[in-house]
Amino acid sequence: MNRAILLVLAGLAATGFALDRSGTISEARVWVRSFEQLGDLAGELDICTVEPGQGGAWLVVNADAAQLAQLRGLGLEVEVTWPDIRDQFRAQTGVDPDDLDGGRDFGFFLTYWEMLDSLTALRDSYPELCSLFSIGRSYQNRELWCLKISDNPWVEEDEPACFFNGATHAREPIGPSCVVEFACRLLSGYGTDQLATWLVDNREIYIVPVMNPDGYVYNSDSGGASSNWRKNRQPYGGSVGVDLNRNYGYKWGYDDIGSSPNPASELYRGPEPFSEPAVAAARDFEADHRFRTMLDFHSYGRLNMYPWAYDYDIPPEVDLLREMADTFRVVNNYRTGQWRNVLYASNGTSIDWELSDTAGKFVSYAFSCELSTGFWTGWNDSAHIRSECGLNIPSLFYLTRVAGVHFDPVAMMVNDTVHGDSSGGLDPGETAGIWFTIRNRAVHVLDSAYGISAKLVSLDTLVRVLDSVKPFPDVHRRSDVDNRAEQFEVRAADSALVGDTIPLLLEVSFFDAGNSFTMPLSFEIVIGRDTTGIEEKPEGERMKAESRMPTVVQGLLVLGARSEFGEPNPVMSRAALLDVSGRKVMELRSGENDVRHLAPGVYYIIQGSRGQVSGRPSVKVIISD
Repeated sequence: MNRAILLVLAGLAATGFALDRSGTISEARVWVRSFEQLGDLAGELDICTVEPGQGGAWLVVNADAAQLAQLRGLGLEVEVTWPDIRDQFRAQTGVDPDDLDGGRDFGFFLTYWEMLDSLTALRDSYPELCSLFSIGRSYQNRELWCLKISDNPWVEEDEPACFFNGATHAREPIGPSCVVEFACRLLSGYGTDQLATWLVDNREIYIVPVMNPDGYVYNSDSGGASSNWRKNRQPYGGSVGVDLNRNYGYKWGYDDIGSSPNPASELYRGPEPFSEPAVAAARDFEADHRFRTMLDFHSYGRLNMYPWAYDYDIPPEVDLLREMADTFRVVNNYRTGQWRNVLYASNGTSIDWELSDTAGKFVSYAFSCELSTGFWTGWNDSAHIRSECGLNIPSLFYLTRVAGVHFDPVAMMVNDTVHGDSSGGLDPGETAGIWFTIRNRAVHVLDSAYGISAKLVSLDTLVRVLDSVKPFPDVHRRSDVDNRAEQFEVRAADSALVGDTIPLLLEVSFFDAGNSFTMPLSFEIVIGRDTTGIEEKPEGERMKAESRMPTVVQGLLVLGARSEFGEPNPVMSRAALLDVSGRKVMELRSGENDVRHLAPGVYYIIQGSRGQVSGRPSVKVIISD
């Protein structure tokens, strides 16, 4: 060993500093009304998770005897749940950390080497769809392996890109399992699953399962798991490790709440921003790519979080961030909100830096999810790991979709007033116009769709498309667009029967940020029935047509009451009345609306004062004289 290194180690030993956690660490629950009650411990205490309660919260902490005494000295209620976390580790995993002859075991979690083997196997199995490379090295010279998934994996295309990762903290091994499983589903679904195929063909998807390889290997290979090792393995000031998720540049060192200047702290933020090689590598990698969406997996506590973490300040586009996180919640049912509100203050985090636009940095919509119910829950329970992955992989599919223009079908309307009987449906032997409303689900300001055209294809000979290609107007992110001004013309065969369901395919071609894309959208039309009841369903469900009995109106159209037939009319705070061509003819209000000035015929009520389809089904009415 180098003589200088020996002298340094000897000096550290002489001064009583330890290179690893020493002494007994306990798990305890601490009741606080506010985070500020922790005083100086706010930047020192190792908080595992937060359990909200009435008027405050329980903090689950790992603490030594001195810290527990300090907490009690502050007048806080402290409940020790495990006097020694090594005993908790034994109980959770069945592994004895003191039995060195028993060998090291990481249970059903992936070791760093098993993670690399998994990525290598995917690359070898799907060489035309993914590439494997390192984005940089850690302090101990380990690679930060990245799997790129794309239809041209070795080419840097200008397609919308997204980035997903895990194990920034060494004791959180469920994140690598989740992102590796997502990669497996994308690649195995290519060519058979329509969504997976489209995403691989039209996105650049980057996955780094282990962002902290040194700490991760220390846990899996050297027994650090029994002490819940969190940081990396770089020594500073007689202690070991930096909390990599306090080492990013935005608001680094903002205060000493949730991060610490003390090298002995579990929340040590490092001597300066990006001081750690793994974090600097992540910075440079992200700077080289324009990631629209990002997600970091952590554990534990079952939380969906968006920036800011450093303080209560309201982030830009908070409504959009909240909406995106709520999309995760629909599937995983995790507690959801701004990081600072649902967890605790943390400065120098990855997602705060990724969302920030300091120094002209590219803005990414970044999120953090805390998975599972414990650091090592799942060690000997593969079903738990599969369950947590199943709850959160849909979030990765969602973020990949909205990383660029991605159209969802919203509504379809039939106009049979010119060649038909004005019933609002396509009858046997009838020719009608048909128009579609679609929604651009992209979240980034770059991703408007322009130059849009669509080809309509009938997948059944009972309906024939007479003019198959129509233009759509340009559409910004998170907005609807329709082709009511340039409607398709279709004809139902004489042999068609009322109730026949005919699948239609709308092939939408468009430009997004200078790139051309084509996307298929599925619709259905039911012969002889009103098809305007097509509505947007929750994530993952198909669009379905629903027939609705029209309400007949004479003189007054009443919203918020029952019709003369006893059927409930819709209750809408703002609504518009459209004719069969989709033109708004009247603004509607709750209560009675005089429609005697309108010509008899078929009309549609749409929620929204500007006559735009809102995603809810339209209501068909017939105004008679």
